[in-house]
Amino acid sequence: MEKLVKKVNSGERLSFDDARTLFEGMVQGMLTDSQIASALIAMKFRRETVDEVAALAATLDCHKRKFETASSGTIDTCGTGGDGKSTVNISTAVSIILSSLGCGVVKHGNTAQSGVVGSADILSELGMDLAYGGTSPEEFFSRHNYVFMLAPHYHPALKGIGKVRRELKVPTIFNFVGPLVNPADPDYQVIGISRRDRLDFIAQVIRKIGKSNITVYSSRDGYDEVSSRDTTECIHIGEGNDRRFSIDPSDFFEPFPMPVVRDRNEAKQLFVEGLSGTNERMSDIFSLNAALALRTMNSHGMRDGFHLVKEHIAAGGAVQKLNELVGSSTALKQAMQG
Repeated sequence: MEKLVKKVNSGERLSFDDARTLFEGMVQGMLTDSQIASALIAMKFRRETVDEVAALAATLDCHKRKFETASSGTIDTCGTGGDGKSTVNISTAVSIILSSLGCGVVKHGNTAQSGVVGSADILSELGMDLAYGGTSPEEFFSRHNYVFMLAPHYHPALKGIGKVRRELKVPTIFNFVGPLVNPADPDYQVIGISRRDRLDFIAQVIRKIGKSNITVYSSRDGYDEVSSRDTTECIHIGEGNDRRFSIDPSDFFEPFPMPVVRDRNEAKQLFVEGLSGTNERMSDIFSLNAALALRTMNSHGMRDGFHLVKEHIAAGGAVQKLNELVGSSTALKQAMQG
């Protein structure tokens, strides 16, 4: 094991099999915190390879606790995070919108690792019980067609590595694989990444691990969301060849700066305003991102999907779903009152 750590720290690239051995060592507690940290940082600065990311995904896939559902056509909106820009939780809002439209959503996510508010943070702040007290995640999904799966609960093998990742305060190879090891193995996914230069790279990883019906995307202004200000580049990995396309926000609305939050209260406020339709800019950015998910599911084209979601939000469908998920939450009522 020490030889593999030394190999990585010397700038060498690992084969798929060697990477599997190294990551097994990490999750089995065979490496010290300093060895894990040094290996992750060394990989980051010499750039992770397709084999290494695929090996980590395969390792975590073997150790994850599976979420069993009989539903078909499920989707996840979990992105890699790590853009460091502290935007509103757009992909989480999109997951609620999709569920309110009748899609089965199996949302995978975590608390904030490098930003202000993570997907788990915003939902718990608004009153959703992510521990599912008195019920179970499976029962919750069967009732609401929505479930949020907090990553540490489904990836116990990562318990010892979480502390190291939080202390590093920078994205690592684990950010790449988070969306690829969803416990429910959804039929569709949209995966936003913060590094546009790694789009082809992630598409290759997805192909290597045998997944499809996934759109990966990144904006030209450096966001892991479909941007409200600049063009977003996309690659759809389907059953056949990859399809490349771009999304220009000016085709849908007057472009505006991406919404950034300073604290959790502001994050809650803008999140609810976008879902309730009281903040048109927030509704626009949520609708544009939701339209990409609908396109990925072969449900609607971008333009039709955008207008469908906008009308759905205006009619109260999205915020009604949020109310359903959080129950009689005081936090949600306060956020809605401003």
